Amino acid sequence: MQAEKLTGGPLGVNTYVLSVPGRDDCIVIDPGVPMEQIRRAVGVRRVAAVLLTHAHFDHMLSAAPLREAGAQLCVHRLDAPMLTDARLNLSGLIGERLTLAPADRLLEEGDAIEAAGLRLSVLHTPGHTPGGVCYRLEDMLFTGDTMFAGGYGRTDFPGGDGARLLASLRRLAALDGSLCVRPGHGADTTIAAERRTYL
Repeated sequence: MQAEKLTGGPLGVNTYVLSVPGRDDCIVIDPGVPMEQIRRAVGVRRVAAVLLTHAHFDHMLSAAPLREAGAQLCVHRLDAPMLTDARLNLSGLIGERLTLAPADRLLEEGDAIEAAGLRLSVLHTPGHTPGGVCYRLEDMLFTGDTMFAGGYGRTDFPGGDGARLLASLRRLAALDGSLCVRPGHGADTTIAAERRTYL
């Protein structure tokens, strides 16, 4: 399994392209980088699914063209309203009105996503947004804006909740310490490295 990290966009989002060598399809998590970056990374492969860790605009800037090419868009049920509301997804903060059509699949805690020969499990980790999630794949945890290296996402945007975010961080900190944290911004870390802050 391969997980390529792309970084870009107005807020330096980490976008991940996940694939199994030899297959002609892949998964994209948080397509916030310019579409040209994604095209270069994907090459001739088909994007089977786009997974959002949450529905803030900077994590879904390139979602529309990927969907037009046939990718299935997945987001937690509680963040679904943000796709169609520029105020909730914060795109209005940069003078834009980014909206998407409703998601193809609404996620819940404990769901499994099977696409492109991969199986990811869904952990609902609210706090940064009501429907924030992390995706676990083998020894990696894609945390979006829930957990960063040495930090975490803001809670002062619509739908943010500091107490719920702390509970989510404590939940993640109790996971296997060897898990590699692949965050929505910044450098990778591990659960072990972040654990002492939250437990």
